[in-house]
Amino acid sequence: MKIAYCLFGTYSTGGIERVTTVKANWLAEHGYEVYLVTTGHAGRPPYYPLHPSIKHIDLGLCYDEAGELSRFTVYRRNYPKYRRHREELEKLFADIRPDIAVAAGWHEGSFLYQLKDGSKKIIEHHAWRHANVALYPVYLRELDHVTAVTHFKYWLRTLWGNLMTYKQGRYDRQFDRLVVLTEEDKTYCTHCPTTSVIPNPITTPSSGVSSLSDKVILAVGRLDNQKNFPELVDIWALIAKEYPGWKLRIVGEGYTDVRILKRVKKYGLEEQFELCPFTKEIQKHYLSASIYAMTSAFEGLPLVLVEAESMGLPLVSYACPCGPRDIIRDGQDGFLVEPGNQKAFASRLRQLIEDEELRRRMGQAAKINSQRFSLENVMKQWVDLFAELTAE
Repeated sequence: MKIAYCLFGTYSTGGIERVTTVKANWLAEHGYEVYLVTTGHAGRPPYYPLHPSIKHIDLGLCYDEAGELSRFTVYRRNYPKYRRHREELEKLFADIRPDIAVAAGWHEGSFLYQLKDGSKKIIEHHAWRHANVALYPVYLRELDHVTAVTHFKYWLRTLWGNLMTYKQGRYDRQFDRLVVLTEEDKTYCTHCPTTSVIPNPITTPSSGVSSLSDKVILAVGRLDNQKNFPELVDIWALIAKEYPGWKLRIVGEGYTDVRILKRVKKYGLEEQFELCPFTKEIQKHYLSASIYAMTSAFEGLPLVLVEAESMGLPLVSYACPCGPRDIIRDGQDGFLVEPGNQKAFASRLRQLIEDEELRRRMGQAAKINSQRFSLENVMKQWVDLFAELTAE
């Protein structure tokens, strides 16, 4: 069977890049003919190694991405590229004749279903359906001074986000299958009756289990507004002085580093806080921690929670949309906390810090729970879906 994954690229450290590479490698290792079709490598090598049998084809379109440019500007610049993109894919698919074509990123989500090459079309959503809109309240909350003009700008952005969400929903219905990461997110996809739930697999190999003896609370992720790390520092400040031997360690890189360190200095937590850069050897951080904490405003499926569980760490997380409710069994392998309830979050951390037996019991349950997200279990679900679609 031929599988074609369509993605912007695998040249950076992002979660979509990592998960797509892991899935493609597994399929290649199990005898599938796999193609990775990207748009913007521009000569850059894949960040994560690809199986030697995978055929990587880059179309050289180099879409602009939101960041320094506004979403409106990016949309205007990218729109003319979609016609060429479709034409290039049509020619390529006419040649390779895939059985399954997967829109794993976002550019192909508006037209891949239109290609009449005979393949079954799947679209993956790696984020909560309303993530585009959820971004803006988080941005506003972090601004020191919010003017009427700023409110109006973010109102326009919210309107734009809702429009894009509605528009993508119309495209979703045209695919043979929409795949989302959580049962929770599926409840937001009533627009698409052909929605399936397949979680992402654990992509970090388990290299042991934490002893749960190191006095470290760990958090891992991009340092951006979505991950909400400054609030985690606020929470830690509520109880840190009670436990002078403990520290909070955040591992990641991004634009909120200054804001995080400013909070640390404000509370005088320099001796009880570490900010470490991202590393490919992230396992060493999991293994040297005793509690994992997450205060994200929203997620898709936070693999950091699953990775932490696979290393035997008990979890404390905001029950944000989407993911934590699908992963954590509240009171068994961790605690779910209502988003924004800092005192309750701090109380759960205090409980795990003070009760070593509870930490160990929850850590053991977490290790067992994480097996649901093993690569073999997840890929079996994908293989079953491929077989179902090609049998239709």
